[in-house]
Amino acid sequence: MSRPSEPGRRAAMGFRTGRTLLTGGGGSVTTAPGVVPARRSLTAALGLALLGLGLPLHASAQLPNQTSVGLGAEFVGYGFDAGLGADAAELLMIPVAVRFPASGSVTFDVFGAWARGRVERENTSLELSGPTDTQIRMSFQATPWALVTVGAQLPTGDAAHTPEEAVVASVLSTDLLGFRESNWGSGAGLTTSVATATRAGDWGVGLAAAYALRGSFSPDANAESIRYEPGDETRIRIGFDRNIGTHTLTLGGSFITYAEDQSDGRNLFRSGNRFRLDASYAFRAGAGVWTLYAADVVRSNGDLTLQIVDDFGSQLGDTTVTTAKQNLLVTGFVGAIDLGSGFVFRPHVDFKLQARSEPSGSDAGSGWMLAAGGDVPVRVFGRSEFFPKARVLVGSIRNQAGESTGVLGMELRGTLRWSP
Repeated sequence: MSRPSEPGRRAAMGFRTGRTLLTGGGGSVTTAPGVVPARRSLTAALGLALLGLGLPLHASAQLPNQTSVGLGAEFVGYGFDAGLGADAAELLMIPVAVRFPASGSVTFDVFGAWARGRVERENTSLELSGPTDTQIRMSFQATPWALVTVGAQLPTGDAAHTPEEAVVASVLSTDLLGFRESNWGSGAGLTTSVATATRAGDWGVGLAAAYALRGSFSPDANAESIRYEPGDETRIRIGFDRNIGTHTLTLGGSFITYAEDQSDGRNLFRSGNRFRLDASYAFRAGAGVWTLYAADVVRSNGDLTLQIVDDFGSQLGDTTVTTAKQNLLVTGFVGAIDLGSGFVFRPHVDFKLQARSEPSGSDAGSGWMLAAGGDVPVRVFGRSEFFPKARVLVGSIRNQAGESTGVLGMELRGTLRWSP
């Protein structure tokens, strides 16, 4: 009897195929744009252009050009009804971020984190923990209307997973659950981007492009000789914004494409292209700015190439499998409500709707998720602020049998930000 070889299958499934234990995954979407003032500057259009590239915004586009340090603790956990292949999943993460200006036009950002993921399955607890990869970025404000960014990913996380750790990574990569980390490590990388902005009548127009070089790594702790080489990534983003009285409308679109992933020099997987459209509307009301937002991310089918081997492990040939296509719609709002005594509650509600289709016609992995809650910023001392946040999450995911399975979760976050 012939079958696909296991090392190649596991290497591909652990990365961009979107084939996870909960039949989702394979991408992410920013669910809450930053709250923006009603009046936008030209440099804000640069931030608008970078938003859809998945890159952190430069200080001049969101914060004063000053040194700042952020330390957080985040917990997201879910319980699943029977039928999804797991009973519960959770992620505890402690991120650290530092921003410091080297000059008036050059800013450095460093981000790292420690994370622990856990999955309960058939009365067994599976765990994956340790530091994640470290991100370093340099941003150069070449002119008031042009921004150049160079970023490096340092392989400080553990990319080689045991079969049990691979299960945890697979569950945490499910899009609807919205976990911030699922891989821990994915090798070294280098990303460059250029963003520019101009005005066209009453509109601000931002255009950005990014290219990411990905290094190889070993995804299998039991077969470390196997090297997985992710394909390079190209992103193009265009964004528009304009003032409507004291309100601000923003629109944007992004295109993302990948080169073929390889395993030991052999083509293994080509991810489907991704298209993203997004919009937001910001206005002042009550204690501050309210923002309504929506984003739609479409992922086309990909191609997964697997070796066919016999029962003795001898290679018989290759077979190509078409992976699922997916559409993820996110809509929601963030706002500000005065609580008195100088405190403001910032509600954050979003709704995700995912439609996923296998070439066989199965819609396993489709579903929805509603999250509601918010945070209350607290000035601790001097220029230090603390942001405690809590949300309740409820939803449903379709399993392999086509049945809707209930999901209930909670999100708890606390972030301390200090500016000297």
